[in-house]
Amino acid sequence: MIRRLSVLLLITVVATKAVFADGVYRNWDEALEDKFRVRVLHMTYRGIDSIPDILDQFPNLEEINFSNNKIQFLPASVTKCKNLKRINLFRNHLKVLPADIHTMKKLEELILNYNDLVSLPDSIGFSPALKTLVLNGNEIKTLPVSIGYFPVLKRLALNTNQLEHIPASLTELKKLVILDLGNNYLEELPETLGNLQTLESLYINRNRLGKIPESIGNCKKLRELDVVVCGVLRLPASLTELPVLENVYVDDRTTVFYQHPRMVNRQVITVVANGENLYRPSN
Repeated sequence: MIRRLSVLLLITVVATKAVFADGVYRNWDEALEDKFRVRVLHMTYRGIDSIPDILDQFPNLEEINFSNNKIQFLPASVTKCKNLKRINLFRNHLKVLPADIHTMKKLEELILNYNDLVSLPDSIGFSPALKTLVLNGNEIKTLPVSIGYFPVLKRLALNTNQLEHIPASLTELKKLVILDLGNNYLEELPETLGNLQTLESLYINRNRLGKIPESIGNCKKLRELDVVVCGVLRLPASLTELPVLENVYVDDRTTVFYQHPRMVNRQVITVVANGENLYRPSN
């Protein structure tokens, strides 16, 4: 019996060390006892309403995940974390971002969907390493001009906000692959939309658009387009020539473009029934 208990105790100790070995910590006490080993702080579904202003005490911190809590503000120490690459605050009550968040030189992912944000810092676009910015399900009404200054941003998700206007600078994003502007109040898109040469997925469904710029035909890498109930009744003829366009989602009021004979076997146009929500895999 004693031997069995010893073995079980040894297994427990080894398992605990294995968890900490990869640097993932799930409570503050253990993290503070081993500051230099902390790589990830993972505390989800805890009912937490604030983060202690001690994040800069973990010099090797690369990721924080406080999703599904009640957090309203990020502590000032977050921007002092020189190695932080990923912030996940999915489903919280975040109201504002630090004005100096752009000073985080290694930050690559900012996951802030389903919070209470109404605006973004004017300088956010100067974030040098940010590749993913997810802001779905907030209350953002306007975007700063700097939204188009991100040098390496690949994914920008702004679905289900209160946007009425998109600054033309957004079309200056040279690395953008995915752009989700669905479920907003947009009445127009920048005429320079075609400048997004690396764009592969564009979602502008459920808006109030009067037209889609013909320049979209210059987005030669576009593979997926969602225009369901976007306000536009006739799609641009320039879509005909897009060489890799595969999936186009429309509603039953939409007059689609005439498919080029060379593209007809590649391009799949799906008519979505009114009220249907989960109609594409990328949803």
